[in-house]
Amino acid sequence: MRAPALIAALSCLSCAATTVRSGEAPGRTAAGYEERWHPGFLFGTVPGRDRYDLSRVCPNGWAEIRVEADPFTVFAGAITLFVYSPSRVTVVCARQAGDENLAF
Repeated sequence: MRAPALIAALSCLSCAATTVRSGEAPGRTAAGYEERWHPGFLFGTVPGRDRYDLSRVCPNGWAEIRVEADPFTVFAGAITLFVYSPSRVTVVCARQAGDENLAF
């Protein structure tokens, strides 16, 4: 009886996502920052690396940052009892001149 409840609870964890928007129009996803594996510890409360240098990642400004879990990151956390709690990070840079033809 407990196993199905645990599986259902863990599957709901993979649905969580956080999006932060700067107010700039979104352009292209930063190279190497589309669903990038981001380490964390203790249920994600302790960052596993230094902060991202957004002025280097998006020299002309950023538009959106998404942090989300997926089944693989939830599984990695579950097998370590969430001592290691990775997530996926996507950084979208602000729209530039020449990005006008982007379709959303």
